[in-house]
Amino acid sequence: MMSKVMVSVLCLLVLSQEVYAREFSGEVEDLFRRGKIDSALAASQAFVVAFPDSAEAHGYLGTMYTEVGRLEDALAAFDRVTQLNPSQVDGYRNLALLQAKVGKVDEAIETLTRGVGATAESPALILERALIKGNAGQIEAAKADFERAIKKAPKTLDAYHGLAMLWTASGDFDRALESIDRGLAIAPGNPELLVNRGGVLHSQGQIPGAFTAYRAALDSAPEDAKVYRAFGFMAAEVGSLVVAEAAWSESVRLNPSDLEVRNALGQLYISKGDGKRALAQLEAIVAEEPRAALTRHKLGFLYRSKGEPARSKQEFRACIQIEPGWTEPYKSLAMLHVEEGYLDSALAVYNAALGVDSTDATIHNNVGYVYSMAKKWTDAKRAYANALLFTSDAEMLRDVQKNLSIIEAIEAGKVQVRHIVVRTEAKARELLSQLNGGSDFVELARAHSIDASAKEGGNLGFFEKGDLQPDFEAAAFSLEVGDLSDVILTPVGYHIIQRTN
Repeated sequence: MMSKVMVSVLCLLVLSQEVYAREFSGEVEDLFRRGKIDSALAASQAFVVAFPDSAEAHGYLGTMYTEVGRLEDALAAFDRVTQLNPSQVDGYRNLALLQAKVGKVDEAIETLTRGVGATAESPALILERALIKGNAGQIEAAKADFERAIKKAPKTLDAYHGLAMLWTASGDFDRALESIDRGLAIAPGNPELLVNRGGVLHSQGQIPGAFTAYRAALDSAPEDAKVYRAFGFMAAEVGSLVVAEAAWSESVRLNPSDLEVRNALGQLYISKGDGKRALAQLEAIVAEEPRAALTRHKLGFLYRSKGEPARSKQEFRACIQIEPGWTEPYKSLAMLHVEEGYLDSALAVYNAALGVDSTDATIHNNVGYVYSMAKKWTDAKRAYANALLFTSDAEMLRDVQKNLSIIEAIEAGKVQVRHIVVRTEAKARELLSQLNGGSDFVELARAHSIDASAKEGGNLGFFEKGDLQPDFEAAAFSLEVGDLSDVILTPVGYHIIQRTN
């Protein structure tokens, strides 16, 4: 018979080992929380060395291997957990989920089947198997497992959700609603089931019923951000933007870290022209996720529209630094330089973009435009030729050909003007006064000119000396681009001319 002293010693040894194991697990969790993944992995490895037969130690090790991307090692660790503790549900689940993640779907199902047999038919494992089967397209087998999970544990609400999703995917909305209603009979007022009910009704085209279901979910869970989130997306999809805005605003209040909702809300404000509130949402996203390049690009445009070019450039440059292979921020930054008249800076940015994608026709077209502004016609023609080479877009082809024609006309000494011609000098003087006051030339030409060019806003196209009446030509060739002439008399009438090329 074992003495009391020996029993006490053994108890102390067991207790000390448990304390030692808890120290390991505490260290791993602490390092993981602080983001020191490599150190957490090293601590997990030490845990396994100290306790080679501990399912807990191998579980931590599998988790850390997964975090660092050593998936085969993680699979081995989780498999070891199932061997050391065959009745532990999490071991089978973690192993199966990772197997499914790496594409070993059949092995994942086999693991869960083994776990179901070893754990007295754990509803959690049956449910997991149903989900994996459903994702693998084994629809009928998945439905059977969902029903089996419900039979084993009627309060397994995820099983009702899963069934409803499968029926919805196959277009059987009535069976989907029936599955959800079975769940609601077990858990009346469950907000997730009510949200799913709204989703099914929405898919079925029963929009009023969908709104009723979502509002019932809100009544049941008035502080649940996820419910407002789902309601907002459904409302936006059916065009109820006022409802969507209210729902998303409440979702953000309850969960400020939901960046997807913030982005949706920001887009909604942009569509409404509410730049101030759009900025607030997008700035909040960038504060939470500084490397959100797409959001920063939108911010750049918002700052530009606010008349803050320096901040706009800052955002576009940040996008380029974050995503150097994405050409849109280069184009946006270059156009800002063009708007400010810094053509050399714009060309430098466009050339950097061509270093990323030399086949981008839009960039070549824009380079041609900048060279045209600088009156470097040879360089402009070369850029436009590259645009033609790399595009099949009909609109761009038409625009580039037009620009090349303009350059050829300019090089040939031609000018392009538009004009307004009326019958009396008094009327011409009146219109010239309006133009000098800021009125739109094209609109006045369409409204008052007696020439056939009126429908084109007075545009006469290109001409060279000798093509038109001498007094008209002399006035046209003396103008700078954008300038207005005085009133010019010709046999046709009284003209006001504006040079456009």
